Amino acid sequence: MFNIGTDIVYIPKLEKMYQNNQAFFKKIYTEKENIIAHNIKNPINFYATRFAAKEAIIKATKGQFDFNEIEILKDEFGAPQASIINNPDYIINLSLSYDKDYAIAFCQIQKK
Repeated sequence: MFNIGTDIVYIPKLEKMYQNNQAFFKKIYTEKENIIAHNIKNPINFYATRFAAKEAIIKATKGQFDFNEIEILKDEFGAPQASIINNPDYIINLSLSYDKDYAIAFCQIQKK
């Protein structure tokens, strides 16, 4: 059996938060995610897609995990790869996308 989750993020709202509340980003994203974001040209789109993904995963797991327990990196082909930190019991399929003002994520999650 598997569960699904989806979420959409309004990027300008997240961008405003980025300018005014850096503590929020340290609380929501893992250390690895923050390092990656600080080393890319446009961190807002990175953060927005990951925020949507974390929300989608939280919805699919019915709130079992906090934001900072979910990590979204890339696999060797550049595709998003999600994991629950210290909990390898889940297989997570993830799709992320963004346009000018919106980021969206869809996930399918299954317990091993």
